[in-house]
Amino acid sequence: MKRILFERTGGLTGRKVSLDLDLDQLPPDQARTLSLLLEQADFFNLPADLVPPSARDAFIYTLTLEAEMQVHTIRFGDTTAPNALRPLLEDLSQRARARRV
Repeated sequence: MKRILFERTGGLTGRKVSLDLDLDQLPPDQARTLSLLLEQADFFNLPADLVPPSARDAFIYTLTLEAEMQVHTIRFGDTTAPNALRPLLEDLSQRARARRV
């Protein structure tokens, strides 16, 4: 089982956006896409804390992946997200926005 927990806080309005995805419950093509994005980001090797020191009014993201016997959480800001993580960030942000509508 793979589970993704995604949260965005901060910004000018301070509105929290969150998403909890169980990849086993998604259509197979969506689960494959997310798994590929996680693999391309080398998620389990990313550092846990990438939040910039002066993150005032910035979005702060918390992303947790639970997969088999591993759990890894990373925190990062808009400006500190590794390039390899950005496609996953965009995908999860779109999914979170779609669920709010």
